Amino acid sequence: MIPREEYRERQERARARMRALELQALVVVSGPFYERPGDVAYLSGHLPPFPTSETEPPFAGTGYAAAFLDHRELVLLVDTPRYRSDRVVADEVRVSVDLWGTLVEVLRGRAAWEVGVVGTDVAPVEMARRLEEAGFRMVPADGLLRSLRRCKSAAEVDLLRRAVACAREGLVAACTACIPGASEQEVCATGVAAALRAGADFVRYLRVHSGPWSAWTTRWPPATDRRLIKSDLVLLDLVGAREGYHFDVLRTTLVGFDPLPWQRALLEATQRALARALRTVRPGVPVREVVAAALGAYEEAGLGEHAATLLGHGIGLETVEAPYLRPESEARLEEGMVLCVEPSVCLPGRGGACIEEEVVVTREGCEVLTSGIPRLLWE
Repeated sequence: MIPREEYRERQERARARMRALELQALVVVSGPFYERPGDVAYLSGHLPPFPTSETEPPFAGTGYAAAFLDHRELVLLVDTPRYRSDRVVADEVRVSVDLWGTLVEVLRGRAAWEVGVVGTDVAPVEMARRLEEAGFRMVPADGLLRSLRRCKSAAEVDLLRRAVACAREGLVAACTACIPGASEQEVCATGVAAALRAGADFVRYLRVHSGPWSAWTTRWPPATDRRLIKSDLVLLDLVGAREGYHFDVLRTTLVGFDPLPWQRALLEATQRALARALRTVRPGVPVREVVAAALGAYEEAGLGEHAATLLGHGIGLETVEAPYLRPESEARLEEGMVLCVEPSVCLPGRGGACIEEEVVVTREGCEVLTSGIPRLLWE
């Protein structure tokens, strides 16, 4: 668990940012623990347990959470009395079936007419309408808090290591299940069960993409009744969380462990792309240089036109956080950032290869948190 003192330090850092922006009050909004919980969880430790739901009076805001922060206190608004009070760090907690009506009440008693809002990409129109009708002007302030979330503390990195341990068990089990005749669904069930037994809070999905479908970066459903055959490439992408912190690790394996020449070319080029990207990672380096290093390896292998230009993303209290590792990024890496680095190449109709590692940016370069998960699953 994150120490209570660290939550108080986060709240004070947020207040310092508020003063710099001349904001007297901040409203922070998030969704449930398996969707977009990061902003409220970062400040208070609260992970909303219920899924976001259709509104029906008297219920409004079910599945969401909100926090009010000013220069004196943090008031947490939750949608159920059955929250983990032992994990919450707040000066006051209010339980309400009408989350947005209660938020208006809190603001009326404590805030001026202008409030900063973190979570503008999560907050529903209904919340905005209720605040506007009450006379409050909302100022987008997402960057205020999310810039603090980018670099992880030692406690957060330790929790991310623990999360990765769940991913390891799930991926090893799934790989072992990739035998001729097994269905994608059977492989998926094996991997998900192993990750849950290892201590995962939940598994969002285990994508099992085999044969020509391995060339797809996304697909619904994540696994089908397609049965594996010898020489199938199989992408295994496991996403979930442990103790609130997420894991997202991908490996490529081969049914039969005897790659055809074109398959070996994809797999080895992906290994080189990953190695070059990781050698580039260090504080101060532009994100685009990390991307360019990986794409250069694919170009040299004659696979440039088939390589994905999105190389990965940050990870933490949510599966996908900034920075996005893309060629156009203006961001620079900072010590403490935790990244998913995932070079991939796909030949339409034939198959694809990807390896995804989680790394923490260190003073001298990076530490691979997923180093205990085998990469060469085709040999």
